[in-house]
Amino acid sequence: MTFCYKKVFPAFFLGLPSLSFLYLLFNEPAGSTPVLVLPLMIAVGFFVVRRYTADLADEVLDDGDKLKVRKGGLEQTVALRDIVDVSVTRNTNPARLSLRLDRAGALGDRIAFVPLSAASDCLPYKPNPLAGELKQRIATIKATSMRQP
Repeated sequence: MTFCYKKVFPAFFLGLPSLSFLYLLFNEPAGSTPVLVLPLMIAVGFFVVRRYTADLADEVLDDGDKLKVRKGGLEQTVALRDIVDVSVTRNTNPARLSLRLDRAGALGDRIAFVPLSAASDCLPYKPNPLAGELKQRIATIKATSMRQP
């Protein structure tokens, strides 16, 4: 699903105005408003798309007490005990789940990804089930590791 957000959506979001600009460039008189405004729209669109999709991991796989994260050619295994905070940004589309790590790895100290959609995504005040499950598992792992000598 991340492929759609990182590749397909930007192609349409930036490609359609770019094609419109090229069409208008050759068919409208120089200095007309659309010819002047479209490059600005494309530039703003590029920075918005980059802001919301550049840091997304391509794949996050659950492997019991650790997560396997892949982004581009880099891979990192993150132990659940190394996760300091799990947060969900629901005001964006798509909702983003972010993991803050206690130490930076190959992908940095923050990992963001798009969790698989759940029915609760449509309900604005219902907590994300994956985030809740991850928080619970992290708390359990940290509690059991503190009890062991």
